[in-house]
Amino acid sequence: MKKLYAMIVFAVFFTISISQAQTALIENFDYPVGDTLGSHGWDWHSGTGTPFTVIAGNLVYPGYSAGIGNSTIISGGAGSREDSHFLFTSVDTTGSYYAAILVNVDTAVTTGDYFFHFSTNPHASTAYRARLFVKADGLGGFQFGLSKASTSTVTYSTASYVFGTTYLLVIKYAYVNVAANDDIVTLYINPDPTQPEPGSADITATDVATDISLGAMDIRQGSQVYTVQIDAITLINSWNAIVPVELTSFSGSVNNKNVNLSWTTATEINNQGFDIERKALNSSWQTIGFVNGRGTTTEEQQYSYTDKNLAEGKYSYRLKQIDFNGSYEYSNIVEAIVITPSKFELSQNYPNPFNPSTAITFALPQAGNVKLAVYNLLGQEVQILVNGFKSEGTHTVNFEAKNLNSGIYLYKLEANGISSVRKMTLIK
Repeated sequence: MKKLYAMIVFAVFFTISISQAQTALIENFDYPVGDTLGSHGWDWHSGTGTPFTVIAGNLVYPGYSAGIGNSTIISGGAGSREDSHFLFTSVDTTGSYYAAILVNVDTAVTTGDYFFHFSTNPHASTAYRARLFVKADGLGGFQFGLSKASTSTVTYSTASYVFGTTYLLVIKYAYVNVAANDDIVTLYINPDPTQPEPGSADITATDVATDISLGAMDIRQGSQVYTVQIDAITLINSWNAIVPVELTSFSGSVNNKNVNLSWTTATEINNQGFDIERKALNSSWQTIGFVNGRGTTTEEQQYSYTDKNLAEGKYSYRLKQIDFNGSYEYSNIVEAIVITPSKFELSQNYPNPFNPSTAITFALPQAGNVKLAVYNLLGQEVQILVNGFKSEGTHTVNFEAKNLNSGIYLYKLEANGISSVRKMTLIK
């Protein structure tokens, strides 16, 4: 990596470690469009054709997901079709685990088939549990189905649902007695995730099978025709934590001797606030501040904190998000290098390519009026990021491109009679 005056890390949660509430996995398919899932931790275990790929766009549901990353399509039908799984640390065989998933069904047939289930770690094809089915009702709608293990004894919903609509499904795997083969699998359809667990489920699986320790999440493209878009999968051992504090971005920038931290949450439940922790080279983590949270909210929230008057050197930062009940989780780590620049420099934006935001860092050996603007390839100015006086030192500006089309853009820095231009690529 090239040397930067400020090294910015854009962090999105995938797997997190939580005290008390235990999150086994979170999958938002936050990968570049067109990538195969096999390049992002998913392993093939059946079929050689029609691999799973990341598609543009995401699914949203009030109170659960504000729309992070992209999504994927599960497409059943004739021929060889890939089935894949994602391994995670095997869960404790006590209590209950809740698998929340957003689903949008485009097509299905009346014979029905399953497209989602769990297995063990190591993965075992003989240990498929909590199979989730979909079938057309013959009247223009469809039904969800559930079994503990069987492909023939399936319990379908009494209600029918509408194609092309996003639904929140929560599969509950309740451990009863270890090795007694009496674990219970139930399904909630469109529950309110911000409220307590409903008193009864929409579907309870009636078939009997051996109990397992959940350790793999599987998606399946069966032989029957169906098309299902899925997104925003969470597996956690507490209903109240289905909607955790969902940290969508955490970044840092250097401004002279100060490090500016900023972060955004999509949703929050029982969020007391954030400890800001710093670690210098060859030192341990220490708490340097606290920022109050918003309690419980499904609205996007933005936060910031400035660590001032630092000596030159490399620093690491992380957030410790704390619930009112004392449980906590750590964010990914942001690194920043504080250094006095010796020359005028415009750094390459990071990340690049990006979607939809990126950070642009520039260094000024002396103070002056500065203009930083973004242009399209026709030379037309599309956005001014900075236009005014800036002190000497290193500065970082975040560029949001939500309203721009994919493509190559130029960004130009002008200061004290000097200019510099670089290219960046927006991919949506």
